[in-house]
Amino acid sequence: MYKFLNFTLFVLLVFTNVYGQYKEESTYTGVGLPFFEYTYNRQFSNDYNKSSVYIYAQIVFDDITFVKSDTSGYDAEMEWLVAVYTDDDQLTFSRTITKKINVATFAETNSRTGYMNLKSEVPLDPGEYKFLLRTIDLTTNKTAQRRFDLEIPDYSDKDIALSDLLFLNSIEFDSLGMIKDYQPILSNNFTIKEGMFYLYFNVYSKEIKGQAKIHYKFINNKNKTDFDSTITKPIKSHITSHILKINKNIFTENKYDLEVEVDIDGETEKITKPITFFWKAVPNTLTDIDEALRQMVYILPQDSLSYYLDASLKEKQDFFKRFWKSRDPNPNTKKNELMDEYFKRINYANANFSSLSTNGWLTDRGRILIKFGQPDDIERHPFELESRPYEIWRYYTLRKVFLFEDYTGFGDFRLHPDFLHVEYQ
Repeated sequence: MYKFLNFTLFVLLVFTNVYGQYKEESTYTGVGLPFFEYTYNRQFSNDYNKSSVYIYAQIVFDDITFVKSDTSGYDAEMEWLVAVYTDDDQLTFSRTITKKINVATFAETNSRTGYMNLKSEVPLDPGEYKFLLRTIDLTTNKTAQRRFDLEIPDYSDKDIALSDLLFLNSIEFDSLGMIKDYQPILSNNFTIKEGMFYLYFNVYSKEIKGQAKIHYKFINNKNKTDFDSTITKPIKSHITSHILKINKNIFTENKYDLEVEVDIDGETEKITKPITFFWKAVPNTLTDIDEALRQMVYILPQDSLSYYLDASLKEKQDFFKRFWKSRDPNPNTKKNELMDEYFKRINYANANFSSLSTNGWLTDRGRILIKFGQPDDIERHPFELESRPYEIWRYYTLRKVFLFEDYTGFGDFRLHPDFLHVEYQ
């Protein structure tokens, strides 16, 4: 499949010639395993001597095996294991949860938007820990697991402290206005800039007195503040929950740092959390569709690119859908493998070849990687006495070799003039 995909993309690039961000799905989802996304959130426990780590996970229905119910609809059953080990590999916590779910229609069993939610609370002393999360589909006995390391801070000697920040889709309150339940967002990445979400965190105060001045800022990738707000709340207990409702229409860029600073009687604590906006299938804002079209410069004729950059949002979106639909190598699948591969290469180039002044997809190495994929071999020469640092990229199947030189010594790799013609052979 991947060889075919690379060949298809290569043909498309050659014969059509000649900072929207694309959200990639994990390669482990949609392949028959109970793959899950997860997040963790460290909160303060009620006895003030431990922390409570909340683990949240979601499995899309399409990754779960359903069977016809004896009564109505379709049933599935999952087992969820959370195990925690100390830094010297001693098991300190283990919990297994079994969860059943029923859906009404067969179409729901293949849904990529419906999901089963899993949640577990782990009380832990301060220290460093290793977490193992595992799901078992009890219908097929297939499993998936994830691991991560986590440090639990010791805040016993602090006057104030902040929990982790958690993004929520929705919140349910009881009759007294206390939080009854909530639906967490498992990623810092959002796919649309419409609607709203909640920010949730707790403030710990050793003394139950005074007021907490809570300052929020969303700082974009140009180091400018797009949202700035200060709220004051009285300290009525050692732990105070705080919720901020955020409308996504305040965001104009694709990447931000959320900064929260709390001041209680001159004592301050600050925490930051990144937030990014991606698009899936078709960009839904003018900024994102324009950037996506510009990133297609390596596969679009220049006159088409110029025409649609001046078109309306709907015309751009319709063209984008037509373009990729006509080139979908397997229309029977739910995603367009060619489009997915192309924008994965864009993302890789941005992550690995960007400089302070140039996005990675606009660099020479980025362009070659986007057009021809990952090279079969990279020969690196970072420390040469009589020449600039250089890299040699070899594509054995395509019979292409490229030489990139670092002209400034700061990672500014450019395609050597003697190899310019190779790109178009």
